[in-house]
Amino acid sequence: MDTSARKPKPADLEGLFSLAGKNVVVVGGAGGIGRGLASGMLAYGAKVAIADVNLSALETAVEELKEFGDGSVLSYRLDTNEEANIEEFAAKVIADMGGRVHILINAQGFNTKAPATEFPAADWDKLFMVNVRGVMLCCKHFAKHFVEQGGGKIINLSSIRGARAALGGNLAYCSSKGAIDMMTKQLAVELASKHVNVNAIAPVITITPMTEERVKREADRYEKMLVNIPMGRMGQVFDLIGPAVFLASPASDFVTGSIIYPDGGTMAFV
Repeated sequence: MDTSARKPKPADLEGLFSLAGKNVVVVGGAGGIGRGLASGMLAYGAKVAIADVNLSALETAVEELKEFGDGSVLSYRLDTNEEANIEEFAAKVIADMGGRVHILINAQGFNTKAPATEFPAADWDKLFMVNVRGVMLCCKHFAKHFVEQGGGKIINLSSIRGARAALGGNLAYCSSKGAIDMMTKQLAVELASKHVNVNAIAPVITITPMTEERVKREADRYEKMLVNIPMGRMGQVFDLIGPAVFLASPASDFVTGSIIYPDGGTMAFV
C-alpha cells in the first residue's frame, strides 16, 4: 500500500476537465436533458453518439448539436425494450467510434402518474421497462466493453425522487429512480476493481421542452414547489451539464457510487 502524499504538479492539472479524445454515448440523447448533456460533452472535446427511440427527435437533436464541438454527432434509433437491440447497438456504436467507447450516459426515461390505489399495472410495467430495465441492460453491455478495455465511466440520470417522495401520483416514478440509485451504487462497488466508475446525477424538477408547457399551464402548483427549493427556482438543463462533465472527466477518477444532486439545496433542506 502506497501511503505517500501525492503533491499535485502543474502537468497533473492540465486537462483536468477535458474530454478530448473521449468517445461518449448518450442513450436518450434526443430528449431535453440528454441533448443538453450531449452538448456539454461536445463542448469539452468529446466525440458523441446519441441514441433514442424517437427518430424525428433524433434528427432535430443532431441539427441542434452541430453548433457544439466539431459539429459531428453519430445518431442511432434504439428501442431499449429488447436486450438484443441494446447488444446490437453497443457493438455497432463501439465499432463506429473506432473500437472504443469511454463514457456511457443513460438519460432515457419518462413518467406516468396515477393515484397509488389505482395505478395501472400495465403503466407500472412500461415505466419500469424503460426507466430501470433498459438502463440496466445498457449498463450491462457497455460495462462489459469497459471491463475488456481496462476502464470506463457510466453516468445514470436519476432524480431527487429516488430519495424523497413526492405528491401527485408518482409511485412508479419515485420507485424507478430509487432503483436507479441502488443500481448505480451496486455497479460502482462491483466494477470498482475493473476501473469502471459509476455515478448518477439526480436533479430537482428541471424545465425541458417536454415539461415547459405543463409548468406554464400549472404555474400555481409549480410555484408552491419552490418553497422546498432554497435557491428559489426550478432546475434548467444547463444546471446538469457541469456535473456531467465533471463525472465524465479525469477530475472524477476517484469518484464512484455517488449521487450528485443539482437541486438548489432541496436535499439539504427537506
